Formats: sequence, structure tokens, C-alpha cells
Amino acid sequence: MDTKIIRNWHEFDSLEADWNRLLVRSRANSVFLRWEWINAWLAAHEEMPIPFIVCVLDSEGTLCGLAPLYISEFRLGGLVPYRALRVMGDFASGADYLDWIVREDCEKEAMLAITRALKDVNHEWDCIWIPNMSGWTGSYERFSSACAIENFHLHERPRDFSCFALPGSIDDYFRSLSRNMRQQVKGDMKRVLGGNGISIVRCQSEEELSDFLEALFRLHHLRWIQVGDPGTFRRKPGEERFYRLFAPIALRAGWLRMFGLMEHGKFRAVQLGYVYRNVYLQMQEGFDPDYVRGAGNALRARVIEECIAERIEMYDFLGEMTEHKRRWLGKIRKGHDLFIGNRNIRNLLLFWKEVWPTGRYLRPCPLHGAKYR
Repeated sequence: MDTKIIRNWHEFDSLEADWNRLLVRSRANSVFLRWEWINAWLAAHEEMPIPFIVCVLDSEGTLCGLAPLYISEFRLGGLVPYRALRVMGDFASGADYLDWIVREDCEKEAMLAITRALKDVNHEWDCIWIPNMSGWTGSYERFSSACAIENFHLHERPRDFSCFALPGSIDDYFRSLSRNMRQQVKGDMKRVLGGNGISIVRCQSEEELSDFLEALFRLHHLRWIQVGDPGTFRRKPGEERFYRLFAPIALRAGWLRMFGLMEHGKFRAVQLGYVYRNVYLQMQEGFDPDYVRGAGNALRARVIEECIAERIEMYDFLGEMTEHKRRWLGKIRKGHDLFIGNRNIRNLLLFWKEVWPTGRYLRPCPLHGAKYR
């Protein structure tokens, strides 16, 4: 197998067709790793760091593996710099299930080719940070085997995700809820949806999409500011820009599922998700905290009902498990955070002490790079 490392955005553009063809033939196949997702994420930021995409070609010259990485920097104690490789789209997008993309019929060989290529240029990087990796697609096993062969440091820690399988009918779903939860949700639906001028609407066109998105950003902020948090979109403006860019793409592709609860034409609650590989991925939601109590619950129940009517197989809450998700029947799915390092001197303390790039000691630096395109 041959490998090459892409270090400029022009070559990234040329990968579009091959990228998605490879993704659908891999166990890493998710909307978060599609070329369209990555491209929108890049366009949402005025400046991005240098790409570091490791590509693997089989004997016929066909792309059979890629590590969609970019160069960033961490600092230990605010002073010692570490050159870090990270997966594209890993911040300000809402992405989970990060991974390297390798064709299923040659996973072991492609993974080993990627790690060997990285070892050949190990003077250019110190560590690799891959959070929010799925635990049910063999990802950790692929990484641990390849890293062991190349003698890289590999630290793993558990990461929980939450989802539930959708039953055959909404009645079956309600029967599966606890008695208290069932009474609460049905009570919320009766109280909220029985009001005058109430409707549940789905975004069906790009002409409608702007109003739905503006309502999501506004209601998400109103919801979280009640607990002293401005919400994701205010804290990370790049994520709002990403949603504005990717939602129309998802709508045209048939992935977008965006619903609103409206009273006399005014949004009171909004939920945005994507359906990919017959799984509903619940991304963001917002509701008016000054409106009738239970509006968010009423809308979620209707979204679940719509998913069941579409014969979608699973409702995926994505990252973290909470009591709120458990009450909606969320079950834990195990995933991983991976931290990989060269066997160089500067990494001795980092990996001996199991320092992670999410605590107070090792922190990411602001991104500075060339303007994208």
C-alpha cells in the first residue's frame, strides 16, 4: 500500500468523491465524517490550521484509508508547546463518533499504513487527540493494534453515549416508559398541544430554514441563560456559522429533521436532528422557558412519533448519559477518548502521568493558520 500526506486545502477539495465512497465502505460511516460535514466546518471558520490528511492507496491506486487530521497546538502548563494532530470537525460542530476512515475489507492493513506514515514523520508531531470515538465499530481495537505495532503511546478512557431503539408504534414507546414519565409526557402533550393556535411543523424547504434556525438559536439561548450559561451558540459562534452552512446541505440530502412547536405562527420550541443510516441523531434544541411548562417534552414526543412513522430504527442522543435521557429510555453505549503519542522525550511526563488535553494542565491553543481557500 502507498501513502501520502495532504498538506494543502486544494488537494483536500480533490478528495470529495473518493472520500465519501471510502466512508460508506468503512465501519466509521457517519454523517460527522462525510466530506460535506468537514467542508462546511472549514468554511465556518475564517482561519484554519494546516491539513495533515494521511491517505492510503491500495495496489490499484484506489483510496482505501485516510486519517482526516489537521495540525494544532497544546501547551503544558501554559508554557511547553506540543504539536498535536486532531480529527477535522472535532470542535464547534457538535460532531461525535470521530475516527479514521478505513475500508472494511482491509482495515488492519490500512490502519497500519497510516501509523507507519505517521511514524516516518514523527518529528512533525508529538501527540494525536481523538475524543468521542464510538465503541461498537471496532475503532479502539483497530487503533490499539496499529499503535502497538508502531510502539506509540496509547491512552484510553471511557466515553458514554446514549440512545434507544425505536419500537413499532408510539403506543409501544409510551408503554415502555416508567409510569411517572408516561404520565408526565402525556400530561405535557395534552396541556401544550391542546392550546389554541398550536401546531407542530417540520422544515421542508430552504425558504423556511432561515426562520427555523433563527428560532433555534434564540430559544436555545433563552433556555440556557436561565441557569447562567449563554448556550452553545453564544459560547461558540463558529458553531452557529457551521449550522447555517450545513443545515441547507443536510436538507437537500434528505438528512435534516427540524421540527418546531408554534403558537399562532410564533416558535415556542425547536428541535434539530439528522437522519443518517436510518438513525435519528438529536443535535440541538431550544424552548421558551416563559412559555407553557412542558413544551420541550411535547415537541420531543412528537419528534419520536414522527421517527417511528418513518420506520427509523434508533433515536441517538449522542454524547453523555444523563438522568433526563434515561427517563426517555436512553441506554448507555460505550465509547472512547484516545490520546496517542510518539516515544519522544517531551512525551515522557505527559504519558507517564496520563495528562489529558481536557484538564487544567494541558490545554489547546487558539487556532492560527492560513485562510481557507
